[in-house]
Formats: sequence, structure tokens, C-alpha cells
Amino acid sequence: MKQANIEKSIMSLYEFNLMIKDLLDNSLPESFLITAEIASLNVDGKGHCYLDLIEKIDNTIVAQMDGRIWANQYKSIAREFQDTTKIALTKGLKILIKASLNYHERYGMSLIIRNIDSSYTLGDMAKKRKEIIDRLTLEGLINRNKLIPLPLVPQRLAVISSSRAAGFGDFVNHISTNPYGYVINIKLFEAIMQGDNAEASILNAFAQCELDRENIDVVIIVRGGGAASELDCFDSYEIGRAIAMLSLPVISGIGHERDVTVIDEVSNTRVKTPTAAAGFIIETIREFEESLELLSRNIVKTASLKVTDTQRILLTITKQLENAAKRIILRNSYRLDNLVNSINGLMKRKIFQNNSDIQRLLVVIIDKSKKLILRQNERLNTLYKAINHLNPDSILKRGFSLTYLNGKVVRFVDQVKVKDKIETKLAKGKIISEVIDKFC
Repeated sequence: MKQANIEKSIMSLYEFNLMIKDLLDNSLPESFLITAEIASLNVDGKGHCYLDLIEKIDNTIVAQMDGRIWANQYKSIAREFQDTTKIALTKGLKILIKASLNYHERYGMSLIIRNIDSSYTLGDMAKKRKEIIDRLTLEGLINRNKLIPLPLVPQRLAVISSSRAAGFGDFVNHISTNPYGYVINIKLFEAIMQGDNAEASILNAFAQCELDRENIDVVIIVRGGGAASELDCFDSYEIGRAIAMLSLPVISGIGHERDVTVIDEVSNTRVKTPTAAAGFIIETIREFEESLELLSRNIVKTASLKVTDTQRILLTITKQLENAAKRIILRNSYRLDNLVNSINGLMKRKIFQNNSDIQRLLVVIIDKSKKLILRQNERLNTLYKAINHLNPDSILKRGFSLTYLNGKVVRFVDQVKVKDKIETKLAKGKIISEVIDKFC
């Protein structure tokens, strides 16, 4: 009897699966809201989308199920998701789905996805990025690379990119065809810029740059445009920390329109595209060159004004010394004339008793005259030395020069024109030259 009951309860696998299907169909709601991560996504030739959905806790998969979006809905769901998030449905994204449970007697259990809430994915991505930025800020790393000064002339560039990336090609082309003819050296540190291995590859490239830091002025990470989901590797704590700890300034030139990535936040300087990164380097060098040109013009102008002022002062002092010398000579000439007249007057009045008295007086007068003349000669010699020290020839011997145009001294640059013949007088000899350019 028991054996007959047992035989009655035996079911085939097909019958068992049909029973499960019937139970699920009649006991569960029509649809569910479920959050999951896309572990894989494939679209077949008919347009049906097959997903492997998982949930992780501490990087350990704790749940897994197949998901499907039939072709008649997949295009509209994928388009709406990409229009809203600016990223394509792809592996690694966390999504919120509206789905019904489907149990097939042959293929087992799966979720039939009716819709995907794009705002949930955006929120999750932003949350993840904010958490990383907050962590880097708390650790004092977010602005560390920004404190490293950019070199005045960055000519030795380390570029982290893929050699096959269009963005790298754009960067190299813009640098090599710069309109100023600057010689800028580019060394590529090859890296994978998207996909599962991108983070490790980029970290390795930064490590290589640090080892070669003595030969590098600045590190530039570039990548051309693409789906935003392909840029998820740039929202990485490990890469952000590597940039912060690097001893070289980093320029981020990742072409995208989405919110700034972690790499953008941590880098010394952020530009929009690889071409913009090249332009930034070229303009930095150009600004330094222009500052040198301005400084050079200011030095020439200041020196010219100084020489002109000195010449004017020397001419004034020379004239003053000449006039002073003339006054001294004239004044002493008057004194000698007065002495001679006094002697003649005394002799006419016969004040002296004899010739010996006259002789003694003459000796005294001559002695005083000699002393007076010697003192005046010493003063004149001092004045002569001063005048000679300020003589233009003496000034020329100290390294200065005078420039003439048609026999007239050139004091200002606007006195000459391009192709004018000018004469430069030196301490010994002169130089005839032609003006090929001038700066105010």
C-alpha cells in the first residue's frame, strides 16, 4: 500500500517544473522593483538583451540571477537610459529595474526587465564619486598635487594614454605643429584607458613616471571622447591617491561632458580635451617667452634713460667746473694785480728806507704769491681730475657706448627706423650697423 502511494507521488522533472511555475505565477505580484549590478551584458542578433545580475557585499557576490530585455523593449529602454545618464548600459553599473519573475520549465528562473530607472544609476555614480572625493579630502590628499608649482617652461612631457587612442594623436599633432616652433619632447607611458584592466594599467604608468621624475617636467593624462561608462576607471580612489602622492604636477585632459571625475578633482590642472591640454602647454611656454621679451625691452629702455640722464648730468657738472675754475683764476689774477699796484704805490711814496727793505718785502710777497699759486694749482688739479673722470671718453672706457644717427646722438628708440645706418662709438673705434628691428 505504501509503495503504491509512493509511486503516485513521483513526478517527472518536467511535471515538477510546471508545478513550480504554476505556484510562482499564482502567488507572486506581477512585478518587482529590484536593485542589482550588471556583471555582464550581451545583445544577440535578434536584438534581445541578456544580463547577468549580481549583488555584492564587501566585493563578495551574495546573489545572482539572469535578466532579459526583449528586443521590442530593449532599444527604447537603452536609448532613454543613455539620453538621461549620458552613459550606455554596460558592465559594472548599478541599476534599479522594474521586472517580473519568469520561470521556464526548461530554462529555469530569470527576470524579465520592463524598465530601468536611470536616476538611480546617476545617483549611485555620483554617490560613489563623492565618497571617494570626501575620503581623499579627509586624508589631506585632494589638493596635494595642486600645491606643486608648474614649471615655467614645460618641455619634457610624460603622457599617460594609449598609443592607439585618437586623443593621444590629437595631443601629439597639436604639440608638434605649434605656431611658435617650440621644441617639446613627449614620452608616452602606455596605459589601457578603459575596461577591467584600466585602473591597474594607469597606476603602473604613474609609478613609472615617478621613477623617471628627473627627466619629466609635467605628467599629462589624456583620453578622447567616448561613452561615460568607459570613463568609470577615472573615478578611482587608488588613481586619485597615486596622483596626490606623485612628486610631479599632473594635467588632466580627458575628453568628456559629464561631471568632473576624481582624477579631474585631484590633478594640478584640469582641461577639457587632449587638444586643450596641448594648447595649455604651448601657451604656458609662450607666456614665459613674452615675459622675457617684456623684461628685455624694459632693461634696454631703463638703461637708455639712465645713460641719457648721466650724460646730461655730466655735461652740467663739466660746465659748472669750467665756470668755477675761470672764477678762481680771475679772482686770483685780481689779487696779484692789487699786490703789484700796492708795491708800486709804496715805492713811489718812498716809504722804504733802502733797497734791503724793499728786497725783504718782495721776498715776503713772492713767497706768499708762490704759496697762493701752489694752492690754486692744487685746486685746479683736483678739478681737472674730476672733470677728466666725468669725461665721455672715460665713461666709454668703463663699458658704455654712444650711438649716432647722421652725426646726432640717439637717445630714444623712436629716433631710428628699420634699415637706418647707425654709428656706435666705443672706447676704441666705432661700429657701423643697420637697424633690423627695434622694441619700445
